[in-house]
Amino acid sequence: MRRPLGCLTFSALVAAILVGAAILGASAITGNGIFSPGQLSGAARGGRIAGVNSHADLEARCDACHAPAWSGERMGDRCLACHDQVNQEITFKGGLHGRLLATTTNCRDCHTEHRGAAASVTLADPRVFPHEQTGYTLTAHPLGGPGGTFGCLDCHPGSPVTFTTPTCVACHQALDPPFMATHQQTFGASCLNCHDGVDSYGKSFDHATYPLTGGHAQAQCAGCHHQATTLAALRVTSTECVSCHAAKDIHEGRLGTSCAECHTPASWTVATINHDRTRFALVGQHVGPLCESCHVDRHWTGIGTTCRSCHAAVDPHGNQFPGDCAACHVATGWKDVTFDHATTRFALTLAHAKPACIACHTNDKYVGTPTSCVGCHAANDRHKGALGTDCAACHKATTWTDWTFNHARTAFPLTGAHLGPTCQKCHVGGVVKGTPTTCSACHTKPSTHGSAFAGVCSSCHTTKAWLPASFNGPHLFPQNHGGAGGVCATCHPSTLTSYSCARCHSNSKMTDNHKEVSNFSLTTCVKCHPNGRGGG
Repeated sequence: MRRPLGCLTFSALVAAILVGAAILGASAITGNGIFSPGQLSGAARGGRIAGVNSHADLEARCDACHAPAWSGERMGDRCLACHDQVNQEITFKGGLHGRLLATTTNCRDCHTEHRGAAASVTLADPRVFPHEQTGYTLTAHPLGGPGGTFGCLDCHPGSPVTFTTPTCVACHQALDPPFMATHQQTFGASCLNCHDGVDSYGKSFDHATYPLTGGHAQAQCAGCHHQATTLAALRVTSTECVSCHAAKDIHEGRLGTSCAECHTPASWTVATINHDRTRFALVGQHVGPLCESCHVDRHWTGIGTTCRSCHAAVDPHGNQFPGDCAACHVATGWKDVTFDHATTRFALTLAHAKPACIACHTNDKYVGTPTSCVGCHAANDRHKGALGTDCAACHKATTWTDWTFNHARTAFPLTGAHLGPTCQKCHVGGVVKGTPTTCSACHTKPSTHGSAFAGVCSSCHTTKAWLPASFNGPHLFPQNHGGAGGVCATCHPSTLTSYSCARCHSNSKMTDNHKEVSNFSLTTCVKCHPNGRGGG
């Protein structure tokens, strides 16, 4: 036969009911005291809260702090229901509890109960208290204990939740009275405005945000942080030189406010400027002179950047050139001249590119120098002015002997056989001007012409060649008589002033045929035969 479990027997159930009734009775008689691990604290601070002076008044009211399991509440919720000020601090993140990031889940981290009527509700070991969450760490103020020197009441004599600045002042004045007097005068007496307990702004402060070097290393804090009595004021202190040194600016603001472009913290008098950052970079001979050579009386702005601004008084050209010297000169030296003559009205090419400037610009005269050939070469004119002054009409800039003359531009163009002879054939002795243009001036009249013709050779001759000649003037006798073809010698065998018919007609035959003609003469045929035909 199977036996039931022992805890479910009749006797076991009766015993359980009796025990439960006894517990309920004892709880009612003691006010739930049988469940308390100890007495509640009787410490009272700041008057009544929620109708009680201390937690000891709640000895018989466990539900004031302990919520039923089925209610969903936490013990912290019951704490804040009574401690309204703490609730406000947590809600608005202010006060002590707001800075400690307190919540309904962590009240017991600092506050505990049932340790006796005389016990404090707040944990008494400050060494585990998160003091840094209050905004002030105890690194520089170690608490009592091994190696410690301070206790809570040293800084909080009235209450752990209150603090006044005079507490700091009184202690530190006792340590270093002179320093505190200067410190308070400079930064005021509100210590917590700057100090956080780790000496972030104390004697070991690292000024890395603005390294103190050179003359800044020995400067007093107040020199730059004048009347800066808060961290915010310290941090917004200008790092510009002019914020401290404007009153001593020897440039009187003429160079702007960026002092560091020239000066360093080492010394005001040791200045270096990168002139390349200005409108006038220093190169060549400009690198050596002292600043005051150009910046007279220490005027640093408004200085002219043209050469003439400094060198007008020593202008060797006598102000001939109104433009900028840099058009010819460079900064390496006055004698280093690079002038582009092509920018003038007379570009230098070929043989003109070789001579020194003074060959044309005598006595350093540059303005008004003539640009015609004769302006320089008149003294060497082989033509002695006979051809005028326009040398370029024949000569080139390579050399004098390199010339080409276009005779077609004269009154006597050269054609035919005239193209071959040298100039001297016609221009004897180099005389050009006045050279006659008639043929007879060069070509002697042949004896065969006798007294015929008046010297107009072109009536018969051309420049192609003297012979054959072709007479184009008036001729009473047919020029093609007997098939002569215009050849003068057919009828004029000896001279052009006489004729002979004997070349075609024999004298004997003509004599026989003219026996009956009175006064017949072999030299007067044209009297009877003017047109070359029978007697008229």
